[in-house]
Amino acid sequence: MKNNKKIDINADLGEYASQEAMNNEASLIQHITSASIACGGHAGDQVSMKNMIDHCIKHQVLFGPHPSYPDKNGFGRVKLRMDDESLMQSIKDQITAFMNIAMECDTKPTHIKFHGQLYNDCFTDSNLSELCLAVINAVCPDMALMCQPYSEISDIAQQSGLNVIHEAFIDRKYQSDGALVERIYEDAVISSIEDQARQAVSIACKDKVMTQNSKHIQIQADTLCIHGDHRESILTAVAVKKTLEENGCQIVGYEF
Repeated sequence: MKNNKKIDINADLGEYASQEAMNNEASLIQHITSASIACGGHAGDQVSMKNMIDHCIKHQVLFGPHPSYPDKNGFGRVKLRMDDESLMQSIKDQITAFMNIAMECDTKPTHIKFHGQLYNDCFTDSNLSELCLAVINAVCPDMALMCQPYSEISDIAQQSGLNVIHEAFIDRKYQSDGALVERIYEDAVISSIEDQARQAVSIACKDKVMTQNSKHIQIQADTLCIHGDHRESILTAVAVKKTLEENGCQIVGYEF
């Protein structure tokens, strides 16, 4: 997929723990074109999955499962030491639970995106990437993989013939190799909506992003991620869409 001044905007959803947060996510769906929905690993249950799927159907938003390490205590941001079989089974169970609910809603997910530390680990870990892709091939081979460009999992997935949707982040700082700056560092997250919009334009319209050390690297993305687990996510989505459109970028759902 190539970015030709068209971009998908996605958010990670189904991660709410209160009615207020749920209402925020439901409103955010109206401002995005695709969503990755937590399916029990780091957050989410059958009720939240169905709720978010219903909202996606209502607003014609593309969607898919968002599996993670089985780490609800750490919100999927902790690297768990698990044997391969146990991890594969956990990921399989999460995806299967999600697909069953989607089937009950008479709809079909179109992509899969791993969450948190599992997502980050697949940037450099080829063995873990192969394990995750083996689950996809066994359970949902027709889904596209949403992942970072320059990552091990992207390279392996494309070599195997899997459709890949390359993702970039408007609210995260980058390292020179294209990896995200880890959240343990103070400057890992971009908090200003204005700066987030500026980074979105740089990525979507110019195919480049500024790194942590103030240098630009090339990056081609098919989708931009807006994190939905905070109150300002709707303001962010509105501002980012407006700024992108003012710079000649069309907001459309991904294609593959």
